[in-house]
Amino acid sequence: MNTESVNFIKDHALLLKEKYNESLAKINEADIKGEDSSFYQGQSLAYYDALDLIKSQVEAFGYNSKEVNLVVPEFGKQAT
Repeated sequence: MNTESVNFIKDHALLLKEKYNESLAKINEADIKGEDSSFYQGQSLAYYDALDLIKSQVEAFGYNSKEVNLVVPEFGKQAT
């Protein structure tokens, strides 16, 4: 994989992980306040699904997902 593609995937995955982590934090905030967190739970699932899909596609094309630092977290846990 060329350097530009690797950097694109790394950046995209990093942004998705940040959004995923933000959605988890909003779920916790809503739960603490006793508010409905359904929207944030759906948002969290969507970001998780996008990360998992990118990882699957990278591997389907024969690349190593670790080469682009693409590790999908356990659902519901913070991404690192």
